[in-house]
Formats: sequence, C-alpha cells, structure tokens
Amino acid sequence: MKHWMLWLLAGVVALVGGLAALFNLNSASNLTITLGGWALVIVGALQGWAAYKAKDVRTMTGAGLLAAAALFLGVSLLFGPFGDGSILRVLLGVFLLASGLGKVWMGRSLRGDTVFPALLVAGGVSVVLGLIVLMGLSLNFGLIVALELLASGAALVLLSLRLRQHAPKG
Repeated sequence: MKHWMLWLLAGVVALVGGLAALFNLNSASNLTITLGGWALVIVGALQGWAAYKAKDVRTMTGAGLLAAAALFLGVSLLFGPFGDGSILRVLLGVFLLASGLGKVWMGRSLRGDTVFPALLVAGGVSVVLGLIVLMGLSLNFGLIVALELLASGAALVLLSLRLRQHAPKG
C-alpha cells in the first residue's frame, strides 16, 4: 500500500468515526465514546504505519507523535478512565493540544500550498478543544471527541491527496 493511501484511509476512518459519534451524542453517550475510542485506535495504528513508512524525519516525527497520542487516548476511552476520570480529562486535553500543534507543525512546510489554510484551521480546532478541556469548561465529552475526529480526518484526507499529487510516479 502506498504511503498516501495510509493517510487517506486514516482520514476516512476518522471522518466516519467523527460523524458516527456526532450523530449519536444524545442517544448513547457510551456508544459515542466507544466509537470515538475505536476510531482513535484505528487512526493511531494507521498513522503509526504511515510514520514508519515516511521518507523524511519531520513527517515521521509528526505522524509518530500523533499516532502515539491517538492510540493512548483511544485505549483510555475504550478501557475506561483511571481513577476519578480527571486523568482522562488531562490526557484528552494534552492529546488535543498535541494533535493541534502537530497539524500546525506539519503544515509549516506547506506554506503557500492549497492545504495550508485547512491544516491551520484543523490544528486550531484541536488546540481550542484542548484548552477547553484543560480549563475544565463543561462540554459534552462525546462532542469534543467527535469534533477532534472530524478535524483530524479532514486534515489527513487533504494531506493524503497532496502526497498523492506529489508522489513519484512508478
């Protein structure tokens, strides 16, 4: 499988997981967390594989950090919070900040490219969500996970299409 296809697949999984979580917010909070958890685990695994296949250190580092954060948060969502849940809140906030900063970091090398503004917006969404969580503002947990999956999915799909466009033929 080509490198850009892994990014595309991770993006599609994140978008589908985000939409599924978004449409199930009020009806089943546990389902939302489970869908979000599995989506984060799958996205983390695919991003980890993409990081392993990356050709340059910047891409490998960014994708690797995002993969580790997504895997850890996904497993935490699936197997429950530690203690009273405050650790999960902090982990989610840190993950969201790391995810946002990772998107902005990867976007830095794409200044002037058509995907640059979309990466900045996706990174900004993640950073704002992370700050909301860390400040302890009351927001539906499922909504936060859904919005992060949607922002990450959009960024991954755009990056994959850019990678495909600039991939060597053959």
